[in-house]
Amino acid sequence: MQDQCQLFSMVPLLRAAEKASQQGKPAAIGAFNVNFYSQAMGILEGLRRSDAPGIIQASRGANKFQGGPEKIQGMVLQAMNDSNHTLPVALHLDHGNEEQAKVCTDEGFSSVMIDASTLEFEDNIKLTQDIVQYAHAKGLSVEGEYGKLAGVEEDVIHEATTYADPYLVPFFFNESKADALAVAYGTSHGPNKGSAGGLEKLAVHIVEQSYKGMVAYGQNNDHFLVSHGSSTVPPEIVAEINAQGGTVKGAAGIPMHKIQEAVVAGIRKINIDTDLRLGITATFRKWFNDNPGVETTSADILMPIKKALDEKLDAIDPRDYLKVIDAGLLRTDPKGTILEEVMILVQERIASHVEMLVQKFGSAGLAGTVDRVSLSEMAAIYKA
Repeated sequence: MQDQCQLFSMVPLLRAAEKASQQGKPAAIGAFNVNFYSQAMGILEGLRRSDAPGIIQASRGANKFQGGPEKIQGMVLQAMNDSNHTLPVALHLDHGNEEQAKVCTDEGFSSVMIDASTLEFEDNIKLTQDIVQYAHAKGLSVEGEYGKLAGVEEDVIHEATTYADPYLVPFFFNESKADALAVAYGTSHGPNKGSAGGLEKLAVHIVEQSYKGMVAYGQNNDHFLVSHGSSTVPPEIVAEINAQGGTVKGAAGIPMHKIQEAVVAGIRKINIDTDLRLGITATFRKWFNDNPGVETTSADILMPIKKALDEKLDAIDPRDYLKVIDAGLLRTDPKGTILEEVMILVQERIASHVEMLVQKFGSAGLAGTVDRVSLSEMAAIYKA
């Protein structure tokens, strides 16, 4: 029997989605960003409710926030153990650079991304190939990025989208040996993804043509397309934040039917971060407003969080207002602490949203179809 805390490469998870898609049930695996323990617990609960495999991913910013990738890895494994989570889960580095990709490979992640999209095409392939060789030796899956998504992701800023050339996608896979590739087709990072009319015109044909090329070259069972910047940015959550004293302006997300259209076209991994940030922020603001004066009961924890929210009304990133307390408090079960009540609400908010998303993505019910190939077995497969 597999260890309940075992982490898997993304490959068997994405392959399960590909098989389902070939059988007429289009599917993609949800990849959800994490910054603290209760957020991880919410993601796991949402996956459990849907019997879905899933990817928990941490950005360079999240790793820094928690003091290093080994802290993130330990936190996620602890959450899996505490919740007895036995469904297939991958722990993935999101938007890593060369250094972070190698560190996360060595510190217990089961998958890494190397974002070399700022480089010229040939240099992008070369750096991706180098990380593939490093990570595959330990059985980890590797994701690259081709094209440039508009918006801000950590310290990577692109003013406008540079679309991927679908005819070069099979070449990128063949040369780099990456397992997954984020292709730019009009989505964007952050809460302000554009006008509703513009978002209706996503270049889904890029995904469709890329996937057809992969099928023609026999790549689609081992290589997979990824959609970044795919949060739906629910307007009701934005309205809730603003009703509770926030000032989030110009927020717009990717329409769900466009995401589903991209899944039909060949997307097998969908990145979600902003949706979770918004839900967490709405929960914190409402909790403080529903419990006036509660911050006075904890001068070292609640008071600085409340002060940070009051001073940054447009905040949506929990790290902006949680960085004011000891991050170690956020890596463990909050039961019995001053944060317990609000974190229970946060966990439920995330669980409900994740459950809804994986249903929409088509990955609900796929957990049992994932081949549970260990990282050591994946390393042997790559070596062969």
